[in-house]
Amino acid sequence: MSEKRKDEEEPKLIVADKRRIKSADDTCDDASVADLERIPSFVSKLEEEARRNDERLKEYIAAHKEKMGEMDALRKRLEADAERQAAIRFGSLMGELLPVVDDVDRAIEIAQNNNPDDPLLVGVKMMRAGLMKALVKQGLEEIDLTGRPFDPESAQAVGTTPVATDEEDNTVVEQMAPGYRFMGRVLRHALVRVGQKQ
Repeated sequence: MSEKRKDEEEPKLIVADKRRIKSADDTCDDASVADLERIPSFVSKLEEEARRNDERLKEYIAAHKEKMGEMDALRKRLEADAERQAAIRFGSLMGELLPVVDDVDRAIEIAQNNNPDDPLLVGVKMMRAGLMKALVKQGLEEIDLTGRPFDPESAQAVGTTPVATDEEDNTVVEQMAPGYRFMGRVLRHALVRVGQKQ
């Protein structure tokens, strides 16, 4: 290795302070007047970039929250729509089962008139009770309006019966066939006779 010659000296690092003065008493060679407000340009650049990034971050957070709110609303709408569709289909199925229940009721009535102690009749009654219990468990309600004011939303009047008092006027005095409701929707109107004051 060659040794450095003494006449070759290492270059000296010269640092020039380009900052502006902080007070009126403090001066530097290249500043003719005090510049008390100015900060180094690199720091101001970083501060401006941080401020912009902070604003952008707040915008992203707000947009994310808005999108999450829209997604939640959409999810709730889809769930409600799916539940409504399922209720309509299930209500339709129940509506198709009601004539079968009517047929079973008519068969029970005829068999009861012929032989009320028939074991087959007892079994059919048990099957009907089990079917109705399962339907009621799923939300089927029987509409019983006997003694209540006539409601055309839930019942269909098939005739009138003369009554003597004002309390009985326009009330259901006899229910000919039960009505059924599922999840607030009438599947079948009850067939009733309505009292009418003479």
